[in-house]
Amino acid sequence: MWVWDDAGRFGFPRIGVEAVGATWTTSFATAFCLAQPGGRLLLVTGDHEPVPVEDAGGRPRVFGAGPLRFECVEPFTQWRLEHEGDVVATDVDRFLTGGDPRLRLGDGHEEVPVRLEVDAVAIAPPWFQGAHEPEGRHVAGEHRHEQLCTVTGSVTADGTVTAFGGGALRVHRKGGDRNDYGEFLGHNWQSAHFPSGRAFGFIHYRPRPDGEAVYREGWVRDEGEILPARVGATPWMTDTRSSGEDVSFTLVTARGEIRIAGATFVSCLRPPRPTETGAAFPLLQSGIARYRWGDEEAFGMIERSARDVTPD
Repeated sequence: MWVWDDAGRFGFPRIGVEAVGATWTTSFATAFCLAQPGGRLLLVTGDHEPVPVEDAGGRPRVFGAGPLRFECVEPFTQWRLEHEGDVVATDVDRFLTGGDPRLRLGDGHEEVPVRLEVDAVAIAPPWFQGAHEPEGRHVAGEHRHEQLCTVTGSVTADGTVTAFGGGALRVHRKGGDRNDYGEFLGHNWQSAHFPSGRAFGFIHYRPRPDGEAVYREGWVRDEGEILPARVGATPWMTDTRSSGEDVSFTLVTARGEIRIAGATFVSCLRPPRPTETGAAFPLLQSGIARYRWGDEEAFGMIERSARDVTPD
């Protein structure tokens, strides 16, 4: 889940729990990140014992591990996110140039406690990848969907409790082979919703060197209707600025071209990481951006990666 504060005080670019069959009963991977204007990051990754899957009513609606817990209150309608535990205090530049893509507790970093509680309510239908006239194919064998939400919540950090309201993008994926990134050249993924109800989402994988499409798909909600959309001018990642970068783009629907202006607000930039097959996943930016569509503004999510970007 990506979470943003509509008041622009902070963002949570990617909070997640991931599990694989080999360790399904023993260990899940967790990731938490709070990003603040100015580049400060409060983040941590770890491996923890799974939490019980039953909710208060005995239904299997909880997915979590260690300090992080997601609960499905009502399918495709409402979710609850909770995190309580220590995290690493660093900043964007130190994290990126340090070369370690997984900052863990107990490795000598400054550690601070953070508590987060979020209630998320769906504001748009789920986007199931492959449903909106895709070009190319998403990860083979993977079943994936994402859904925009509004949120209310509170975060306790640095001894201060801050209530906030904003938005989120929740993501669920299952299956697929994500081990071999040897031919993966990078991607661009952006999504947001606006006060009027307009919304958008798209994913664009960098084409192959010969120009052949790998995967490109998107959608918009305009005047209450969901329309397939093809991203045109894509703001590929070209440097390692954590904020203030122009990430504007165009989307083309059956009704014509839509231009949405955007600028990064806060980001976490993670150095390349090795995979099981030896091909490294490229430098990764997970962030929150500020978007403008016509006369409306809103925060939303952004994630990009690239192999041809060198950290400053």
